[in-house]
Amino acid sequence: MNSVEAVRRTRLLVLCSRVSTGPEIGPETRALLTSGPDWQSILKRADDEGVLPLLYWNLKKWPGEVPPDVLQRLKVSYLRSLTRNSQISRELEPLLKAVKDSGVRTVLTKGLRLASTVYPDLGLRPFWDVDFLVDSADWRRLERILDGLGFMECPQQVTGSDLPARDRDWTYSPYFQRGDLILEFHFNVLGLHFPVGPEPMDAMTAAPMAVGGTEVSVLSPEYELCYLCLHAQQHSYQKLIWLADIGELASRPGIDWGLVLDACWSLKIRASVHHGLRLVEELWPGSVPADVLLGLRPGPFERAALRFFWPDAAVVGRGGTLPWPYYMPSLFSLWERRSLALAGRTLSGIIFPPRPWLGRASGTTGRTLLIYFQYARRLMRPVGLAVRRLAGMT
Repeated sequence: MNSVEAVRRTRLLVLCSRVSTGPEIGPETRALLTSGPDWQSILKRADDEGVLPLLYWNLKKWPGEVPPDVLQRLKVSYLRSLTRNSQISRELEPLLKAVKDSGVRTVLTKGLRLASTVYPDLGLRPFWDVDFLVDSADWRRLERILDGLGFMECPQQVTGSDLPARDRDWTYSPYFQRGDLILEFHFNVLGLHFPVGPEPMDAMTAAPMAVGGTEVSVLSPEYELCYLCLHAQQHSYQKLIWLADIGELASRPGIDWGLVLDACWSLKIRASVHHGLRLVEELWPGSVPADVLLGLRPGPFERAALRFFWPDAAVVGRGGTLPWPYYMPSLFSLWERRSLALAGRTLSGIIFPPRPWLGRASGTTGRTLLIYFQYARRLMRPVGLAVRRLAGMT
C-alpha cells in the first residue's frame, strides 16, 4: 500500500471510530469511500485497532458507497461482538451478586463499563477481559468467592501467595477464567506503581451501574476519563479504540471538567492525562474544551518528553509507536511529585521486582542465572527503545 492510500485508510478509520460523527464529515467520508479504497487492508487494520464494530456502525449509513460483501463482513463482526458482550454480561451476574452480598469492594472499569454506559450499543466496544479494581484488603475474601463460583487463576500468572503484601499492589494483576469469561483484577486505582492518594477508591466511584439484575460500582466519569488516559499511555496508544474511548467519554454531557482538573493536580497525573486528551483533540477536534487543555498543560520538559516518546505524527497518523514500558505514566507522575524517596522506592521496584514475580512472568522460575538476565533486560529495554527512537529522528 502506498503512502497516499495509507493516509486515506487512516483517515477513514478515524472518521468512523466515533459514535457521534457530525454532519460536517459527511462529504469527506463520501470522498474517501468513492476513491476506491483497499477494503481488505481497511478491515484488517480496523480489526487491529479494535474498531470493526464502530466501522460498521458508521458505514451502514452509506450502503451505496460500500460493497455489499464488505458491509456483510462488518455486520458479522458487530453481531459477534454483541453476542459475546451480552453473554459475558449474563455470566458475570452471579459473581457481581456474590460480591455485593459479601461487601467486598470492587469497581468495574474499562471495557464492559464503557460498552454498557458510554456507547449506545453493547456490541460497539469489543473487549477481551473484564477489568475490576479491588481493595487489596478484600482480596482474600474475593479469592474465596471466585473459587466457589468455579473460576481458576490463569496459568503462568503470579499467585497472591507468591508475593509479600507490600508487593501485591502493583505487581500482582491476576487473571481468573471460567469458560470464555476472563477477569482481570487491579489493586492500584489508576494503574500507577505506587499508591495514588489522597483519595480512597470509594471517593472516586459514582452511582452503581446495572448489569442485568444486579449492580456494580464504577468509577465516576471524571476518574474513569483520567484512568483511560493513563491506560492508553501505558500501551503507547497502539489501538485506536483506546483513544476513541477517551473521545466518547470526554464528549458526554455532564462531565465535570473542574473535577478532572482537580483530580489531575491532586493525584499528580497532569502530564499523562493532558497528552491523552490533546491527542484525542487532534484526532477529533471539539472533543475537549480548550480551557481544560490549558489548565492541564505541563511544563516544557514534560511536553518535550511526551512528544519524544509518543510523537503526534505517529499517534494521530497511526504510523505505529514504539512499545514503551507499561510504567511510563508512573515516571511522569513521579516527576510531578518531586519526592526523591518515593522515586527511589518506585524505581527500585520497577527495575528489580520480586524474583517470584519476574520468574513467573518471564518463565524462568527457579533458574537463577536467567533471572539475573531478566533483571538486566528489564533495565536495558528502555535504553534500547530510546536509541531506536533517536535513530528514527535522524
